[in-house]
Amino acid sequence: MIGSEKPMLRLEDLQIGYYRSGRRNEGRIYSPLNLEAAGPEMIGIIGRNGIGKSTLLRTLAGIQPPLQGKVFIRGSDSRKTARSELARLISFVSTESVRVQNLRVMELVSMGRFPYTNWLGKLTGDDMRIIQDAIEHTGIQHLRHKPVHKLSDGERQKVMIARALAQDTPVIILDEPTAFLDLPARHEILRILSNLTRQRSKLIVFSTHDLAIAMDEVDKLWLMTDEGLLEGAPEDLLINHGFAKLFGNSDMEFDTGNMAFRFSRDVSRNISVHGDDPLRIYTCKAMERIGYRTIRDQDTDYIIHINMAGNSPQWVVTGKEGQITFPSIYALTTHFIKTNRI
Repeated sequence: MIGSEKPMLRLEDLQIGYYRSGRRNEGRIYSPLNLEAAGPEMIGIIGRNGIGKSTLLRTLAGIQPPLQGKVFIRGSDSRKTARSELARLISFVSTESVRVQNLRVMELVSMGRFPYTNWLGKLTGDDMRIIQDAIEHTGIQHLRHKPVHKLSDGERQKVMIARALAQDTPVIILDEPTAFLDLPARHEILRILSNLTRQRSKLIVFSTHDLAIAMDEVDKLWLMTDEGLLEGAPEDLLINHGFAKLFGNSDMEFDTGNMAFRFSRDVSRNISVHGDDPLRIYTCKAMERIGYRTIRDQDTDYIIHINMAGNSPQWVVTGKEGQITFPSIYALTTHFIKTNRI
């Protein structure tokens, strides 16, 4: 292994699932998995609901046992590692919210030091320094004394990441860290996690449905499909058409241009669109949404030219009716093209 004697995380013939009614393997979800994370990096797990993302994360974190196989963290078999030692190797951030009355942010972050304190839970000067560092790294200094139950979802997620950082483990696992957050908060959370890999040499493994955002930050994706798990840099999976396997025979498809999933649509006819980006890109996206394939060729029944009238754009449609000008994409698509079914 280049640059590392032992991988930070290794899965060996891992089979995940649940035991049911005392019958071994009845609840198997996914198998087998043989994967490695060599060193500090950010790994995003993508897959449809119910395919086993949370089960895999909980198994990696040692919260539930594997059906078969092993999980190694820095060379140590997690099932043969004492719980106290495992808590110094791996921390876990779940989707569950902590809503305890009168518990303040500083106190919650301090709980990350539990693997290192004595039976009285007394914090040393070094503990306080690590806690303060975790608070500063996640940008929650102004929240130190705020009650946890009064935090917003985005603030609460930062606090939970700070607690995991205070636990001072080489591996941090997060289950849907951007769930229930607005778009700016999602970007901010993933940027914090990405910085942990570069600035603190952490291995971050997390599940998400925010593929477009994740692809801007992750080093590697683990793509869980019905045909098995695919892995690679986001660009590798684009090249190998891995995203096409996410939803099997459903009506979903991956739009490589917009880096997002969308419903496949029947294309009724071609329409020519001309103008400067990004207005042309926005117009093409709107036209494709209502069932038109956009091209630059002039040889179509209708041609759209995007011009500027002062500081405002306008859309000029040339066709059998002559030229018609529209002040917005909405007017173009809804009031003309969809109404007249051109």
